[in-house]
This record gives sequence, C-alpha cells and structure tokens, in this order.
Amino acid sequence: MDLKAHHDLIRSQFAIQARAHPRTAPLRRAENVAPMVDLAAPAPSDRVLDVACGWGFVALAFAPRVRSVTGVDLTPEMVELARREAAQRGVRNVEVELGAAEDLRFGAGSFEIATCRFTFHHFADPERALFEMKRVLTPDGRIVLYDYVAAADERKALLHNEIEKARDPSHVKMYSEREFEGFFRKCGLESRGRVVTLLKRDFDAWMDFVDADAGRRAKVRRMLEETIEGNKAGLAPRRRGEHLTFTHTAVAWRLVPKG
Repeated sequence: MDLKAHHDLIRSQFAIQARAHPRTAPLRRAENVAPMVDLAAPAPSDRVLDVACGWGFVALAFAPRVRSVTGVDLTPEMVELARREAAQRGVRNVEVELGAAEDLRFGAGSFEIATCRFTFHHFADPERALFEMKRVLTPDGRIVLYDYVAAADERKALLHNEIEKARDPSHVKMYSEREFEGFFRKCGLESRGRVVTLLKRDFDAWMDFVDADAGRRAKVRRMLEETIEGNKAGLAPRRRGEHLTFTHTAVAWRLVPKG
C-alpha cells in the first residue's frame, strides 16, 4: 500500500468526520474509555502519548490523572478540534500536534504510556506504528491498544471488512485476536492484561459518524442485512422494523516490551 496516498485518504475522510463532530459529539462522548485507563494504571508523574488522537477523547480522559498528554493525529481538522475541546474544558496539560503513527517525532524514552484507540484498523503499516509506539516508551513503559476485532472465522472476517470498507474508504483491516497477537510477537511486546467489550451499534448513528450520503447508507445497510441469517460477518445484526443494530467486539490490551 502506498503510505502517502493512504494518508491523503485518511485526511480526507477524517476531515469529514471532524465537520460532522458537532452533530455526533453526544454519541461519541457516551463511549467508554475506562478499559484503557484501568489497564494503563496511570500515575501522576506519567507522560502519555495518544496516537491518532482524533478529537481528543482519550487524551482528555487521561489528563486529570497524569503529568502531561501529547496527542498526535494525521488530520489537521482533528488536531484543531482536539485543541479546541481541551481549551473549552480548561485542560492545560494536553498538547496536540500533527503527525503520523508510522513516524513519531519523539525520542526514545519520551513517554511512560502510549495509547491508541479504535484507529489501528486504519493503519497502512500497523507493525511499523506499533514499533514506533514501543520505541518512544521508557524502559518500564506500556502501550494500551484498544481496537475492534474481527471473527476468527476467515469468511466472517472477510465480510466484516468488506462492510467496514464500504462505509469508510480509509478502513484497511480489522484483525482477529490471533492476528493481533502475531503483531505483538513481531514487535517484541507481550500482553499483561486485556479487556473485552461488546459495543452495541445503532446503524444510523454509526453512518452519521462518517456523514454518509443516502446511496452509501443504502449500500452498507443492504450488505449488513444480508449477513443476518447465520451471522455471516460475526456482527450479530438485528432488525426490528426499520431499526437496525449490530455489535462490535473490541479488545483493549496492556502491552509491555519483552525482557
């Protein structure tokens, strides 16, 4: 995959999400960051790096518990949105800057904690991003990675990813837990804890996040509904009249460097 071209695609898609934020903010704020905070066990002296920080949800949750938080995001509109959120809340220990997960501009040992929430599936080079998060940690640092997972069944995972890609063209792949474990081994990381969460999704709200037009909504809805019988994509979709819901499975890991 061409990294520059993919970064351009991410910027275009997440600029759209940033513009939709005033409308979707109540739904986004309702989501739970507690598994990440619990696994990270932050101390008041810790410095946190939040990779692909978006509008600052994770950064702002960690801010009262640590010395400082640095958010990094690829999309200028998201960086501005996160800065504005921090300023409006009077949070003074959060800084947000432009940057790519695959090329973090910080030295080794700069942070005790690195976090990444619900964006790993957008990375063109996930191993490189994970190596970078590990590189900037102190020797006793930890990574808290939280992302959706695909089913272990390859056919279900394939359908799941086709649906996600139809919704958001910047989507690359949602990985199974086994695939994540392979990334961890290659990057010299080991899991020291995990939390599994089932997230019920309202289809219309989920499409609102990406500000999808009527044509894309209809296409993705049809794809999802076609998986209802036999739960073909592992998303457990349910339909009551015109109301369509489904479930994302998400896993949060606490990762530490081996040795």
